[in-house]
Amino acid sequence: MRADDKAEPSAAPPVPTDGPTPAGPPAITAVAAVTVSGATVAELFDDLLGGRRRFTTERIPLVANALPPRPSAGAYDDSREIHAAHVRGPLPLGDVVGPRVDRTLTRDARLLIHAAHTAWPDRSGHLPERTGVVLGTLRAGRNEYIAIHNAAGHSGLTVNPVWGPHSGYNAAAAQLSIVLPAEGPNLTLTSGATAGLEALAVGARCLDDGVCDTVLAAGLDTLSAAVGGAPEGADGVPEGEAAAVLLLERAGAGEGRALARVLGTGRDAAAPPPAGAGAGAAGDGDGATGSATGGTADGEPGGAALLAGAARNALREALREAGRRPAEVGLAVVHGTGDPASGTALRAALDAEFGDGPRVCDVTATTGRTGGADGALAAAVAVEAIRRGVLPPAGTGGGGSGWEPPGGRLALCLSVDAGGSCAAVLLGGPETVEDDVNGRGEHA
Repeated sequence: MRADDKAEPSAAPPVPTDGPTPAGPPAITAVAAVTVSGATVAELFDDLLGGRRRFTTERIPLVANALPPRPSAGAYDDSREIHAAHVRGPLPLGDVVGPRVDRTLTRDARLLIHAAHTAWPDRSGHLPERTGVVLGTLRAGRNEYIAIHNAAGHSGLTVNPVWGPHSGYNAAAAQLSIVLPAEGPNLTLTSGATAGLEALAVGARCLDDGVCDTVLAAGLDTLSAAVGGAPEGADGVPEGEAAAVLLLERAGAGEGRALARVLGTGRDAAAPPPAGAGAGAAGDGDGATGSATGGTADGEPGGAALLAGAARNALREALREAGRRPAEVGLAVVHGTGDPASGTALRAALDAEFGDGPRVCDVTATTGRTGGADGALAAAVAVEAIRRGVLPPAGTGGGGSGWEPPGGRLALCLSVDAGGSCAAVLLGGPETVEDDVNGRGEHA
């Protein structure tokens, strides 16, 4: 089903009465990403540390498996040169899905399945009926939909029957569920730039609610020859393509394999500012604003101020759920959207809540702006930072530093969409917290 890009994220399915009781914070037991840097999160993290930006101009086709036109139609070329963060390499999947399916995979499905298989190559022993998939995306199926539209308007062009089943938002998640297999919840979130991070939050909720034992939470989007790449912003960051996958397991099931844990999640949405309202000022340090108050921190209406309040509400909710204080957070991983108001709001929310506190890393400086994948990539980078004990650089110049805080490694991921939605996820190290106060394993 094709939902509106600003739709609210799908709610977790009903809680079964016989589901297992959560034993603590959900564990992230594997991560993987296909990006401009390569086919692993380690390659992406190394590019962050090295300050490498692999943006190139390349010619790409509209769809991965087009049929040639009929002879009477003449030559038809739907390819286009785009300056962007391109994923390179063939990413073969014949050994995973079989040669026939491998030949017909869309680019969306190829990137997603490759990342999922990298994260979870040995799926023996998992229960398909207790395994779910949650995907965040803004544009999955777009290219196939456009190809059908184009072919219908050109006499003599052939429509590939493969395009039809893959021309919807939920096609990539459905294809992944078939490959795994996963017979539990299959959710596709299209809630703007927050979709990738919200996929992680909804996946954790499915585990907490006892719906699943295992969830693949992912973010995905690819480039399109039909629309070209989004123009570079003042920061020189173009559009990109990527898929990122995080394997979530219940705390007990993931014991001994955990790379990190989902300690808390938060979400809020800012109402659109009144027509004609200016950018406004961001919140101060005395309180958050947003949808709960309907105002702004300085009493003046403005899109950036409303977004800053909602972003701060979201990150506060994540901290509150985890039972943690702002001073304990050592890293904030964010992503730019190219929208000035959302960028201003994100920084204002972090400044108001943390002051000069955590290191702030923007993954899009390396990956390009990847739409639905951005939030999931931010979470994957945070997990890798926790695993390595290394803080990635705050800017584009590379570098890094050791990370050994006394209270353990805590990383906040924050997404802000220009349409008003804001999402936050707090990640911690793999160790089980002893002083459990609320059943999730958090500190008081």
